[in-house]
Amino acid sequence: MKRRHLFLLAFVATMLFSCKPNPQPVPVDPSDTIQPVNLKGVYVLNEGNYQFSNASLSFYDPEADTVFNHLFYKANNIPIGDVAQSLSLVDNNLYIVVNNSNNIYKIDANTQVCDLTKPYKIGDFYSPREMHFVAPDKAYVSDLIGTNLWIINPQTMTHTGTVEMGKTTEKMVQVGNELYVSNWSYYYIDANSHDSYNTVQVVDLNNDVKVAEIEVGKEPNGLAVDKNGHVWVLCEGRSWDVGYGESPSLWEIDPQLKTATKRLEFEGTASILKSNPSGDGLYLIYNNEVRRFDLATMSLSESFRITAEPQGLFYNIAVEPSTGELYVADVKDYMVNGTVYRYSNDGVLLSSFVAGIIPNAMLFK
Repeated sequence: MKRRHLFLLAFVATMLFSCKPNPQPVPVDPSDTIQPVNLKGVYVLNEGNYQFSNASLSFYDPEADTVFNHLFYKANNIPIGDVAQSLSLVDNNLYIVVNNSNNIYKIDANTQVCDLTKPYKIGDFYSPREMHFVAPDKAYVSDLIGTNLWIINPQTMTHTGTVEMGKTTEKMVQVGNELYVSNWSYYYIDANSHDSYNTVQVVDLNNDVKVAEIEVGKEPNGLAVDKNGHVWVLCEGRSWDVGYGESPSLWEIDPQLKTATKRLEFEGTASILKSNPSGDGLYLIYNNEVRRFDLATMSLSESFRITAEPQGLFYNIAVEPSTGELYVADVKDYMVNGTVYRYSNDGVLLSSFVAGIIPNAMLFK
């Protein structure tokens, strides 16, 4: 997830290492064939450093408290690429979106093997970010730079169309036959501009056309759906841009009225938004803590707070759909292997494991 601070860190890193060869993926013995076949657990997609092509795939088995790292490389003897962004799992196939390499891999979810007898890779994006499936043969792909929402057939790994949005796209959630899409980053369109997107767009899934645009706060990134089918939007506020930003904020969209109401404004930084399994609460990262927003009281819970270690930096959250357990990715300093912490739904630490460099997207199997 290349947020603003990551872009700046990548620029600094590029300058620092411009006289040295780019680091390569950590050497892994491809003969090590240990794979999480038929195990239940969580995949962790490690971004890797921008332009270093050291992204990787991990899997954690909570029952055995065992982690398997570098699975993609072990299975295919090739690196994933540059900035692994997001994961999707459909029909026992795992789809890995690789942002800066501009492609999507399709692999077997049990063996992590690319089937070379079938199309296993699709490219020709500008800068792909997230996938959203509406059917086994239809998925949407958001784009950080292009203003089209891509439509692909995941079975044949081909492009089948686009939806003209007029803005770059990021997160996506579905309510009924409509897709809600956040317009997050104007920065990658014009880095010298102080303009910011402050809208969420709505796409009719039956006709593949944009039907509405809803105004929220600046830089809407996180999206989640509650038990009533309302869409919640976390806006980062472009607070890093002194004089042109605003405070992060949380908004509620009524899908019937297509209007948004601000529910909370934050002091500091806020990112990531996930709903709990019952849909009556939301989790977010606020000032390097995991906090819970209770819909019944429309406020942050004072009794729930998970704080990062002194040298830690929380980066993403995943919620296990059956138990409500929380997995929290800590990227440390972006340069060393990160740690993923596993908590009970009331915030008690259950276990932790070391993943790869910049653990980000997490997906349960």
